Amino acid sequence: MAGRLAPLSSPIHITFDGAEIPASPGEPLAVSLVGAGHLALARSPKFHRPRGPSCLRAACDGCLARVDGVPNVMTCMVAARDKMEIKSQNTLGSRNVDLLQMTDWFFPQGMNHHELFAGVFGLDKVMMAFARRVAGLGKLPSDVAPPRPAQRRQADVVVVGSGPSGMLLALELVARGRRVEVVDDAVTFGGSALALGVAGDEWRKLRERFEAAVRDHKVRLRLSTTAGGIFKDDLLVVGPEGGEVIEARAVVLATGAHDGVLAFEGNDLPGVMSARAALGFLAHGVTVGYRIAVVVTEGGGPFGESYAEALRKMAPEEVSVTVLKGEPISASGGSVVKEVAVRKGKSTKSIRADALVLDAPRAPAYELLSQAGADLEHRAYGFVPRPDFGGKIRDRFWAVGEAAGTALELTALGEEAARVASLVD
Repeated sequence: MAGRLAPLSSPIHITFDGAEIPASPGEPLAVSLVGAGHLALARSPKFHRPRGPSCLRAACDGCLARVDGVPNVMTCMVAARDKMEIKSQNTLGSRNVDLLQMTDWFFPQGMNHHELFAGVFGLDKVMMAFARRVAGLGKLPSDVAPPRPAQRRQADVVVVGSGPSGMLLALELVARGRRVEVVDDAVTFGGSALALGVAGDEWRKLRERFEAAVRDHKVRLRLSTTAGGIFKDDLLVVGPEGGEVIEARAVVLATGAHDGVLAFEGNDLPGVMSARAALGFLAHGVTVGYRIAVVVTEGGGPFGESYAEALRKMAPEEVSVTVLKGEPISASGGSVVKEVAVRKGKSTKSIRADALVLDAPRAPAYELLSQAGADLEHRAYGFVPRPDFGGKIRDRFWAVGEAAGTALELTALGEEAARVASLVD
């Protein structure tokens, strides 16, 4: 069962489906909910199967909920505040017992609800109403959102992403006298360094250096702020301050990589998540289970081993973690994981577990690089700039880190940051 490894010293309180739970101010809401033992947070839109957070970076729908009257909120991307009201959505009954899950029993091979009974007099309208209910994503907001301000402005250097490569580059640029602002859509900075910092001092020290630069006003850090697109020389940014179209002397994309997702039976059960996400929970003092299977696939790393190492140091004896090398072939259970099967070579091993932490090869987050005009090529793990890239996409636009094909290794990232910072004009 998921939960906190230690009681909170000065908790705030939020409500989830009417029940009050403690939370740490500023942590992602998804962390607060899982820390209170709620791993199954949502229901899938079509078959109403239970869902839980699997990425902790807004790349899945497992943590969707209604927050203070606003539907479809990614709770991993919202900071906890006192007296927030979170409700599960898209259910007939409750989050734990959803009567519309019976759809899965009647259509075990799936269904196309757009064509079900279409054209059958009398039934078509009934099925249209039923289909809208089955495939819904919450009700409309309780209140009309007020207009948000928008502006166009100029900047010196904007770094998109506050992960290891973004932090290293920002520090290098500041040392060269540049005015740097870093935008990130997360509620906490650090990205992979936040996760790996749970087990590694060097990653934690990098975050401390960057935090000091922010505190000393050498770097402007803007969290919960999304870089939404690149249009010619303009960068569209949307955050708590409203929308902005920024024309910067230089834009550096340090967007990192997407967690690897593998196709296997039960890969969408609550409790199945990436090793990076599990480390993110652990960074906030939350374990995603008490009997955890860590599966490291070929090409995976370094998150799985780091998670197991950190959990063994931080967790009480009743929390167990088993590291397996191979490919997951199934995760079975009802509303949460109960058993995991892993294949290595010709042998298969099954173990009892209430969470499956998966460390698979990551795919570079190339989307903004593509919009900026990067010359990309496809490799086994995703799209990356061609080998002669060198960091520069075109005038004003650069890319560093995993998105640029650089390994997630501090020495390599540091050398790249120093080289690109010296070239940014």
